Amino acid sequence: MTDLKYRLNKCKIFQQVPSKWSACRAVLWSLIMVLMISVAFPTEADAAKKRRSKAKTTATTKKKSTSASGKSTSKKKTAKSRKRTSTRRRSSSSSRGANWALTAADVNPESTSPEVKTKKKTSKRQVTVERPDLEAIRVATLDPSNPMYFPKLMKKFNRNDTTMNAEEFRHLYLGYMFQEDYDPYRESPYSSVTDAYRNKTSHTKEEIDTIRKYAELTLLDNPFDLRQMSFLVHVLKERRKDMSAKIWEYRLEHLLGAIKSTGTGESQENAWFVIYPAHEYDMVQLMGYHAVDADFIEPGFDYLMVEPEEETARRLRDKVQKGFYFDVRQIHQQYELKHPEDSDEEEEDAVSEEEEVEEEPDDMPAEEDPDDVPAEEDPDDIPAEEVVEEIPAD
Repeated sequence: MTDLKYRLNKCKIFQQVPSKWSACRAVLWSLIMVLMISVAFPTEADAAKKRRSKAKTTATTKKKSTSASGKSTSKKKTAKSRKRTSTRRRSSSSSRGANWALTAADVNPESTSPEVKTKKKTSKRQVTVERPDLEAIRVATLDPSNPMYFPKLMKKFNRNDTTMNAEEFRHLYLGYMFQEDYDPYRESPYSSVTDAYRNKTSHTKEEIDTIRKYAELTLLDNPFDLRQMSFLVHVLKERRKDMSAKIWEYRLEHLLGAIKSTGTGESQENAWFVIYPAHEYDMVQLMGYHAVDADFIEPGFDYLMVEPEEETARRLRDKVQKGFYFDVRQIHQQYELKHPEDSDEEEEDAVSEEEEVEEEPDDMPAEEDPDDVPAEEDPDDIPAEEVVEEIPAD
């Protein structure tokens, strides 16, 4: 009997254990829920502490950055002043109507031109000024195995390959003179269509579409027409076609940089090399001048007399140039090779002119005036005593 009671009591104890463990579990879950609620929804005191610590961290960061920002203030001011100068130049050039060749701001000079074979910094990149070896460029651009082969460079240029370096642009620009379709005085039939729109300050959508169409046709015919290229950049920006404008502006800037790298323009020895006479005026405008007169100097140099723009005169002061030289000997040689009949006609005209001026009118004896010639005497007017009759001898 005692043993039975013991067993019954033991069973009651085991029955009470699960109820105790369930109570513990309930207490633990309650504590966990309280902790989660306190983390998810902090009290106002905790939020105030966080705000105070954040304010202290911000103040410390500002104190640390004050010295660094003070050092860079002067550099930022210099960059802003340069940017304003470049903007003023672009706006002054665009206000002249047809002067569209000045949108390449990265090759605008910041000082006078250096001597040949020196480097000069511009606002975006360096331009190495070196006299070109035209014979070496001719050989390289006509050799299919050479990396500078002209068709290869033209493909890279047309697909907007940004890996093209300055030397490749020099070979592309100057090497065009030795290609079969090159003609320095050929004009595209499409270029005259856009002339009517050049002096307008703004254009309608239809006008911009017309300008873009014929400018691109002109550039297909002549890929180095810088004025059409610059005009196209202008109207694309006006139409908010920013990506297309950047593509054409990139090409324009690097072609102008190729011209600028050939010399300084300050003397015949350091003359700029151009492949079209119109590019002479584009370079003069790029340098901040406008041409007032031109002269040809033997054996083959064009000299453009210039006057500075207002901004150029202020910037350079007493270092303002009076004129720039351009080497056009290769242009004349290539034209004579492509048009030998014109050179023969010029020689014939020169010979005929020489023959005409062999006897100058001033060197010939003056003709006698008939009034100054003495009149012949009439036999009837001779006195009778002076008339002697000859008697024949018997």
